[in-house]
Amino acid sequence: MRKRYRPPDGEAGFTTVELMAALSVMAIGFFALAGALGLGLRQITLGRQRQTATEVGNARIEHLRNVPYEAVALSTQPIKSDDPDSPDAFISPDNTQYDVSGSGDYEDLIVDETGGQVLHLEDPVQVGTTTMEVWQYATWYDQPNNVKRLTVAIVYKPQVIGPARMVRISTFFTPGTVTVDGSSSGATQGGGTPTSTPTATPTGPCTGDTSPPSGSFAIVSSSGQTGYTSSTTVTLSMSLTDTCAPVQARFSNDNTTWSDWITYDSSNASVAWILPTGDGSKSVHAQVKDGLENKGTLATQATILDTTAPTVPGTLSRTLACSGADRTATLSWGSSTDAHFSGYRVYVSINSGAWTMLTSTSLLTYQHAHKKNLDSVRYYVIGYDAAGNISSATNTISISKNQCS
Repeated sequence: MRKRYRPPDGEAGFTTVELMAALSVMAIGFFALAGALGLGLRQITLGRQRQTATEVGNARIEHLRNVPYEAVALSTQPIKSDDPDSPDAFISPDNTQYDVSGSGDYEDLIVDETGGQVLHLEDPVQVGTTTMEVWQYATWYDQPNNVKRLTVAIVYKPQVIGPARMVRISTFFTPGTVTVDGSSSGATQGGGTPTSTPTATPTGPCTGDTSPPSGSFAIVSSSGQTGYTSSTTVTLSMSLTDTCAPVQARFSNDNTTWSDWITYDSSNASVAWILPTGDGSKSVHAQVKDGLENKGTLATQATILDTTAPTVPGTLSRTLACSGADRTATLSWGSSTDAHFSGYRVYVSINSGAWTMLTSTSLLTYQHAHKKNLDSVRYYVIGYDAAGNISSATNTISISKNQCS
């Protein structure tokens, strides 16, 4: 009689029941891992979109740092919205205040429909695959002390399932400078710092000091590129060093007539300066001294004053090309001229919404793609120069939905 083979202890295989149980456990584990990976990818996507929205908000703030303090105001009056997901829902019922934190911290809105350069709404703003709405609010944080707050709220729709999300960023704007009129001797200054100090008491290590302060200054324009200005009012930014305080400076447009001495403050090292009128190159001279009256001269700085706007670009025209649901508008326009011409800016309004800048270009043509069955669009073009002057707008072109010719 043949003996039945019996595997040694520890070498027996799985029974069918044991194999099915093991497979079930592995399946549960794989499903849990897949869910965790999916959640992780969604969180990464949301994080990237939030970062993109934050960068857009910071870019809007940095752009407005280049406009005059007086222009930090809304160009249109915002109206309270009944939509709780809209940033306008935080406007007061009488449309005069804005809740800057969303927690009842209302501040008075600043609206200047003539000179304000803060655009209330840009919609849509497209960065890669992320579509956003950019809402901006200018408010008085401390009106007696001329402190303005700019709040930027960026609403973005996640690519994954879920409600729209919002990033809110704010910063403060102050005049931060004192105006010194360089057009006449004995110039006066406004309040704030730096301040005029006719008689100074030396402080710090002054014994044996025979050297004047060292350093430099720069002419900073509120608009345009470095080395150009469209306004006679510019900012002089100083960087001075001397251990024998107070360190003082004075300025002149002609190296003959000088302003009062101004005490240098490294925490607020700038003054507003008035250049002579008339387009062309302008020079600013500077002298410095320390607490022992050791005087020196800083390197003269120059800038080009250009108050003339470029001519209007030539007639704007377009051609259309449609493919499926997409449409491409090819825009063309004539040249604009200016002594310091820089380029063109193309603006678009989609579905009668707010005008937003599409691009800056040195070319005389630009292509814009959009959805033909969803979007009606309007375009215009302006020219701009190195000083920040802009031309009048070209004619406006309108294209209706589903229009392909």
